[in-house]
Amino acid sequence: MNSLVCLVASTLLAGSPGDPPKPIEIIREAITADAIRASIAELSSDEMGGRFFRSPFAEKAAKWIESRFDTIGLTHGATKETYRQPIDTNVESGPNLIATIAATGAESAAATGNGFIVVSAHYDHLRPKRTGDDRIHNGADDNASGVCGMLAVAQAMKALIAKGEGPSCTILFIAFNGEEAGLLGSRAFVKSPTVPLAQIRGVFNMDMISRGPPREIFIDGGEVGAPVVAALKAANESVGMKLRVDEHPDWLDRSDQGPFLAKKVPAVLFSVEDHADYHKVSDEVSKIDAALAAETAQLVALAAVNMSKGAFVARAEVVAPAKPAAP
Repeated sequence: MNSLVCLVASTLLAGSPGDPPKPIEIIREAITADAIRASIAELSSDEMGGRFFRSPFAEKAAKWIESRFDTIGLTHGATKETYRQPIDTNVESGPNLIATIAATGAESAAATGNGFIVVSAHYDHLRPKRTGDDRIHNGADDNASGVCGMLAVAQAMKALIAKGEGPSCTILFIAFNGEEAGLLGSRAFVKSPTVPLAQIRGVFNMDMISRGPPREIFIDGGEVGAPVVAALKAANESVGMKLRVDEHPDWLDRSDQGPFLAKKVPAVLFSVEDHADYHKVSDEVSKIDAALAAETAQLVALAAVNMSKGAFVARAEVVAPAKPAAP
């Protein structure tokens, strides 16, 4: 009798062969370590020249990301005609790149009132060294890993849509430029957002996600980021990573989640501790843990799609205080 009960219980837990795949199963099939490693290898290659934010190499990286957006099947998100949002008035500065996936299912008709979710990463890195045998700052972990994680999340969203499990609000995928120069891209977006900041449910910002202990990632959002952290903790019950939550309050304004947090938009940073190759020419693809990057992207994808399906009420806009009149 006990054996029969165990058999029935295990069958129920496993599901029958005819059951539709669970979202996490779809996501794991869409996001693999091998695919992310291959993408990081391309974006951090010597041909990309370090992706300095104000150089021809930033433009080369931007075109590479646009091509990936097209291949995945994303929609222009800066305007109806382009992915590109300028970050300043200098024509040599690479742009932010913004793409979208619209809400699906019964909720799609009311998508404009259902909020938005942002998945982001910066694609710029550092200019080449002036001397030495190896002069290229490849930036494999910082931050080709985050960009390729973001692209993998977009691919997973498309796979979820194909299986009828797509998001219930619009997802924005943003590749910021100028992070290394003072968060120029994210500051530009927050100053001229393509969607109302008050309607952003949460921001998932990935910056260095491939160099740390296996299956372990730091997540920092502080008090403002708490709703995103809650979604991640719930999703992690299916992913099973070790989450190091809010251990680095000094990181809150360190990357592109900072300008969002300053406007009280729930946002978090995914990152690892600074390592021996941080901001050095030795930050190369041969040293990354592609499995860690893949699992982090899987966690983001599941948390984002789950978060999109929850109830949402837009917040009040946070307006900067007016400057006092000059005497």
